[in-house]
Amino acid sequence: MISLLGIFVGLAIFMLLAFLGYNTIFVSVIAAMVVALMGGADPFVALNEAFMPKAVGFMKGYFLIFLFSALFARVMGDSGAAPSIAIKVARIAKKSENKNMQRFLAVMVLPLIQLILTYGGVNVYVVVFILVAIARSLFKELDIPWWLYTCSALGSSTVTIGMMPGSPQTLNLIPVEFFGSDTMSAPVLGILCSVITLALGSAYIWWQCKRTNKMGQGYMPTGAVIDKEQLVEANVENEKPLWQCIVPMAVVILVLNALKQSAVIALFSGCVVGWLLFNPKKQDLKKLFSGAIPQAITPLITVCCASGFGGVVASVSGFQTIVGGLDVLGNNPFTIVLIANVCAGICGSASSGLNIALQNFADRFIATGIPAPQLHRLVAMSSIGLDTLPHSSGIITALSTSKLTHRQAYINSFVLSLVIPIIMAIFAAALISAGFYL
Repeated sequence: MISLLGIFVGLAIFMLLAFLGYNTIFVSVIAAMVVALMGGADPFVALNEAFMPKAVGFMKGYFLIFLFSALFARVMGDSGAAPSIAIKVARIAKKSENKNMQRFLAVMVLPLIQLILTYGGVNVYVVVFILVAIARSLFKELDIPWWLYTCSALGSSTVTIGMMPGSPQTLNLIPVEFFGSDTMSAPVLGILCSVITLALGSAYIWWQCKRTNKMGQGYMPTGAVIDKEQLVEANVENEKPLWQCIVPMAVVILVLNALKQSAVIALFSGCVVGWLLFNPKKQDLKKLFSGAIPQAITPLITVCCASGFGGVVASVSGFQTIVGGLDVLGNNPFTIVLIANVCAGICGSASSGLNIALQNFADRFIATGIPAPQLHRLVAMSSIGLDTLPHSSGIITALSTSKLTHRQAYINSFVLSLVIPIIMAIFAAALISAGFYL
C-alpha cells in the first residue's frame, strides 16, 4: 500500500514542480527517487537499474528520429519555407471583416500550420519554435488575447501524432515494432476520428474567440512578456512559392508510406531534398547542423527522463497492484484506452507512456483479438490524453516558449489535447468493439 501511495506522491511531486516551472529533467529524477524510496527500494539503485535502462532504451530507439526531425525543421525554418507557409495561411485571417470570424480564423491559423508541419515530418517539440514569432505578429496586429496561443494544441497534440494514418511522428511509429503493423494502419478509423476531433476542437476555439471578443479582451496583458522577447519575425522578402514549401514534406510522407522505408530514411530524404531545393549556397551547413543539435537533444532527453520515471514506477510493487486492479475491468478495447492513458499520464509524455505501456502490456493487448492495424491505431490514440497533464514536457515547452503560465493558458490544452482525445479514444474503442475494422 505504501508503494502504491509512493507512485501517487511521486507523480504529484512531478506535476507540482513542473507546474512551478522547475526543469523537468531534474524533476523526473527527484520524483523517481521518491517512488523508489516509498516502494522500499534504494533510490540510487533504482536510478541505475530502472530509470537509466528505460531512458537509454528510448534514446537508442528514437535518437536518430529526433535528430533528423530537428535537422528537417532547421532546413524548413532557416530557408524560409516554414515561415512562408505561415505567412500564406495567416493572410486568410486578415481578409475577414467580421470581428468574431477574423479572430477565429487568426487563431485557427496556428493549429493549421501545426497540422501541415507535423504531418510533414517536423517534430512536435520543434514546431513551437517556428510558430511563436508568426503567432505574436498576427495576434498583436489583430489585438487577439495572447493566451489563445495554446489553442495551437489542436494541431500539434491530437490528430497528427496518433490519429492520422501515415504520420511520421514517433507515436505512430512505436506500435509498429510491437504489432508488426505499419504507419497506415486503420486508415478509415484514423481519418474519421481526426475529422471529428478537428470539428470539436474548432467549435471550442470559435466559442473562446466569440467569448473573448464579447468581453473586450485583447493582446495585452497576457502578451506583455512575449512582447519584450527578441524573435525573428517572418517576412515576405524571403517568401517561397507554396510548391517549394510542400515538396520536402511530401517526400517524407511518400518515402515513409509509399516506399515503406523507416522514419529515419524518410526524414533524411526530406532534409536532402529541402537543402537542394532551397539553394544550398545560401544555407550555411555548419550553422544548420549546430542549430539542429539543441532542438533535437533537449526534447529527446526530456522524453527519455519521462520514460525513465515510468520505468521506476513499473519496477515497484505498487505498479503490480495497479495492474491487478485492471484485471477487474477485463481484456477489452476500453481497458486499452485506460492503460495507455494512465501510462502516458504517469510519464507526462505520450511517446514515453506508450513505450512503457507496450513493454508491459503488449501481450495483453494482442490477446484481445483485435486485428493489428486497429490495435495500432487504438493504442496510439489512447496515449493522447493524460499525457497533457500540467507536468507534460510538451505543455511546459509550449508555455515556456510562448511566455505564458499554466494559470493563463493551460485550459486550452486541457480541453483540446486532453478531454477531446480521450473522448475520441473511447469512441474508437466503441467502434472496434462493434466490429469496425477499417
